[in-house]
Amino acid sequence: MQPQETLELMGTAPSRYESVRATLVYRGDGPTIKAVRERYWRKFTNPAERSEAIRHPEPDGPFGWRCRVWRVDNHRWRQELELPSGGIEIMASTARVRTRGTPEGPPGTSEMWKRRIGGAAHADDPGWLSATDTFWTMYPFDPAGFASIDGEFERMSPSVEEGVSWAGRYAVRLRGVPVGEWGYTPEPLWAGADEYEAIVDAECGVLLRLASRLGGRDFDALEVEEIYFDERFPEDVFTSREPLAW
Repeated sequence: MQPQETLELMGTAPSRYESVRATLVYRGDGPTIKAVRERYWRKFTNPAERSEAIRHPEPDGPFGWRCRVWRVDNHRWRQELELPSGGIEIMASTARVRTRGTPEGPPGTSEMWKRRIGGAAHADDPGWLSATDTFWTMYPFDPAGFASIDGEFERMSPSVEEGVSWAGRYAVRLRGVPVGEWGYTPEPLWAGADEYEAIVDAECGVLLRLASRLGGRDFDALEVEEIYFDERFPEDVFTSREPLAW
């Protein structure tokens, strides 16, 4: 598979599956992320702002989170995030707008809901816990639509390695080396890395791994730990206020 074919595959990912269920694991390296952020800030902010203290929410060591996702599309999904404080945060979208006079629920009930079971309050979450924003947990399943990751790799003249296996899936490894400096933050990639790696499911085009690397080592990586496609989800996947069996 050629790089352009892989990028096009990523662009059509949402049309290639009916549903997906996956466990995601994020791992970051605090000291390297802080150094990369400092360098970017000093280089691309104007002189009047450079004297301001830079906020670094990451710890002085490795950190991360784990999250389980059930997804049909942008309107019908669920995630269960393991909180660092020991609880679970459940977020879901039922794809049903509940309004006055309908049988699905009481007036004013939203099609999206969130619940925490145990753990700290949202205000006490560590600043590095990005997964409370579904951008960071849903982009692997629509990498072009959520984050234009196909376009970011295209700018780097990527190379492809075939025959890769990840989470039990046949995949391809996409590598890109930045040309010049990023003039913006290409989230979820980190400006300041010297190499980026994406492992792309060769059938469905979803991301099984995305990493920013420096000196041959990951300092920011989201990985699929396990993944299943085209299951038929029962309705309680989107409505249950309790953690679901896996």
